[in-house]
Amino acid sequence: MYHQFLKLASVPFMYLASALSGDVYVVDVPTPEFDRWMYPYNASVGSRENATTFSSVGGGYEQFDDRDGQILLGFDTGGQIDAQLGAQQYSVIEASLEITLSNNDLIFDATSDSWETYLPEGGEEDVDLGRPMELFGAGFRGGFDGWTFGETGPFPFGAVRRERNAYPLSFAQGFGGVDASNNVLDEFNPVPFAIGMAQEIAEGQPMPSETVMLFDIDVSNPDIQCYLRNALDQGLVSLVVSSLHEAQQPGVRGLLQPAFHMKESWLVYYGIANAAQLSMLVEIVDNTIPEDLDQNGVVNVEDLLIALSDWGLCSCCQSDVDSDGEVGINDLLAIIGAWG
Repeated sequence: MYHQFLKLASVPFMYLASALSGDVYVVDVPTPEFDRWMYPYNASVGSRENATTFSSVGGGYEQFDDRDGQILLGFDTGGQIDAQLGAQQYSVIEASLEITLSNNDLIFDATSDSWETYLPEGGEEDVDLGRPMELFGAGFRGGFDGWTFGETGPFPFGAVRRERNAYPLSFAQGFGGVDASNNVLDEFNPVPFAIGMAQEIAEGQPMPSETVMLFDIDVSNPDIQCYLRNALDQGLVSLVVSSLHEAQQPGVRGLLQPAFHMKESWLVYYGIANAAQLSMLVEIVDNTIPEDLDQNGVVNVEDLLIALSDWGLCSCCQSDVDSDGEVGINDLLAIIGAWG
């Protein structure tokens, strides 16, 4: 896709922020900077051709995370849209991920399934066929972030529950970011960024290999919007593909779990399949006076009232002038200090 950034290639880097205020970018990253299979016994970190997502629930391996096999993707956006402008400078209009299946006959399920339907016994019946593939943000622990963890950060090898240094990040109202790895054990339904959709295939039908799964990210969700804004500010959008398909043991037939092409796949190398791809439509917001919350050119009582209405925890709110994740006394003082 054509990038507006290319038209401005001759503009000195230091002037990009002011030159692009109010402009809309098409950000299209055709291959991830990082893609790795997140499984406790992955011996091919960062070099695996195909990666699977699956669950440990009901398989006799409950010492591991419910979402046992996961895929971590990291997309470098810094070459297409300026980073480090401040999270509030970005507004994500659209965002989507595409990733290609490498196996046959997986059943297409376009809806989330409640955690009770995954219980091995005594749970709710799953009324539709198949299990969904879900996309989340990426959370990090152990002192890592997306850049430092990459394809070389330790899992660590053989890690049991809650020990992985990168995990699928969801959000819960009033609690902020939560690790979705054990949502069956912890009895909650995480809010995914998106559900994988297969075009031209009916729900409940098998999908052939090389089916492209489209994850249309819910940018209307304020927590997801805030996550993406912060990621753009860091120049790296990290995402996790996950599912709770029943695990298939080596040599056992009859079970199917999603398998995806990684950027190291020979089919990707020869152009037969694509690596995971990220597409975004992003506006750089004109925010030259951050205390002018209603953007009317003057800081006054209306801006103070907006801040008061946003009081408390607030995901990337314009009222959060000091960008600490909540609207409080420091933000009010900043508005008063810029009065007039």
